[in-house]
Amino acid sequence: MSGLSKKYRVNYNDDIQWFTDAKEAYNAGEEVTFYFNMVATDTNYYFYLDEEQIYPSYETDKGYKISFTMPEHNVSVRVDDINSMRYMPENRKETVLKFHSFEGGGPSYSVKLNREGIADIKQTRHYYNPEHEYMCGSGYDVNISFIGIKPGKAEATIECRSPIADNFDAVYDITVFEDLSVSVTERKRTEL
Repeated sequence: MSGLSKKYRVNYNDDIQWFTDAKEAYNAGEEVTFYFNMVATDTNYYFYLDEEQIYPSYETDKGYKISFTMPEHNVSVRVDDINSMRYMPENRKETVLKFHSFEGGGPSYSVKLNREGIADIKQTRHYYNPEHEYMCGSGYDVNISFIGIKPGKAEATIECRSPIADNFDAVYDITVFEDLSVSVTERKRTEL
């Protein structure tokens, strides 16, 4: 029996069907790789190995690539998903919508406001992995902020475009209140 390493189990929290190339057990010291491919562009995904957040790379044809060396104990893999195309109620002067994308063909987002002077728009990226510059297909959130300027109503159209993922136009009602807090409510979404 010398030279053989013991196998340990991976607990996928009843979600093994969402992972491709996943096995129920691996040898200690074995390089483990499997993929999470149930990816929607309106959802942010957060991955955990033994309740510690990990930052998988993204491969266009396979999805999120989860890799680690199997330790000498059973492990747990968990995925949290949050629908990002919804109003996030906060009593502040800036309201943020979050959308998912990835390098190498992921969706890009543009915003058009039908009235000037009601709200400013700011768009930023937040990468999941701090080493994203050295990876292919790095996933990131696109944060679109609406910042109140003066009370009033406007309409915003967000265009999502990708050569390999979803394409849609979404129309939002923007309301800036007296305290300059901002309400953002999706009214209509058209898949293209």
